[in-house]
Amino acid sequence: MPALAHAFVRQALRALAGGPLRGYVTREDAVPLVRGRWRIGDQLTRRGGQPLPVEVSFDDYAENQVLLTAATRLLRLPGVPADVLGALRRLVRVLGGVSVIPVGAPVPAVRLDRRNARYASALALGALVLSGSSVEQRAGSVVASGFLVDMWSVSEDFVNAALREAFKPYGGELVAQYASTLDIDGTVKIAPDLVWLVDGDVRACIDVKYKVEKHGQYPNADLYQMAAYCRMFGLGEGHLVYAAGSAEARLIDLVDGPLVRLYGLDLRRPTPAVVGQLPSVGPGESKR
Repeated sequence: MPALAHAFVRQALRALAGGPLRGYVTREDAVPLVRGRWRIGDQLTRRGGQPLPVEVSFDDYAENQVLLTAATRLLRLPGVPADVLGALRRLVRVLGGVSVIPVGAPVPAVRLDRRNARYASALALGALVLSGSSVEQRAGSVVASGFLVDMWSVSEDFVNAALREAFKPYGGELVAQYASTLDIDGTVKIAPDLVWLVDGDVRACIDVKYKVEKHGQYPNADLYQMAAYCRMFGLGEGHLVYAAGSAEARLIDLVDGPLVRLYGLDLRRPTPAVVGQLPSVGPGESKR
C-alpha cells in the first residue's frame, strides 16, 4: 500500500498540473453552514425548524472528490515515506474546497472522455485506494506505474524494521549504517548495516547480505568483515544474515577472534515465519 501511495500521488499531481477539472456532481447533505442551495422544505420536515445543521444541495467535482478522498486516506496509512506524505499534503491543498467522500458512501461514477482523459490513471489508482486494494505484478485489468527495486536495500530494510520491533523490550537503540573507523587516524571508514547501542555502547553488530549462505562454502570476505567489526567494537559475537541458506543458525568460532553466527532466511515462507528466523540478541550479549 505505501508503494501505491507513491504511484497515486505522482499520477494525481500530473493530472492536476493544468489546474483542477470542473466536472460537477450534485450532492445533498446536512452541513453546519449554508453552502449552495438551501433546501427549505427538507429543513422544515427533517429538522423541525432547528437552524442547524442546514439541509443544502450543492455541486461538487466528482473527479476531484475521488482524488482528494484517496489522498486523505493515504495520509493516515502507516509506512508512507516522508516525501510522499509531503506530496499528498500538497495535493490536498491544491484541491482545497472539494468535499471528501464520506466513509461508506458510494464513489461518484466518472465517465472518461476527452475532457477528463488526463485524470484516467489517477482515478484508477484512487479507486484502488478507496476500495482498500493495491496492485500486484501479474496479469490483470489495472494499469499502474512501473518501478525498479534494489532488492539488497529491500532485504536490509526488512531486517532492520523486524529487528527494531524485536529489540524494543531490551531498550537501547538499533542504528542502521553506523559510521565508524578502523584506524586511529580515522581514514578507514566502516558502516555496519545494524548495531545495537545501549547507553552509547555497541552491544551487537549485524550485517545483512543479499546472497546465499552455502553450507561448507563459507564466505571468507564476510567473515573477515565481521571479525574486523567485532574487534573494533570489542564484541565477542557477530551476526551475518543472508537472504537464503541453511535453515538452522550456525556458529563459526574464529581463532583468536569472535564467534560469528550465520542465519539463512527462507523468504518463501510467510512474513511472521521469516521474522522468526532472524537473530536473537539480548541484553546478555558478552564482549571479549
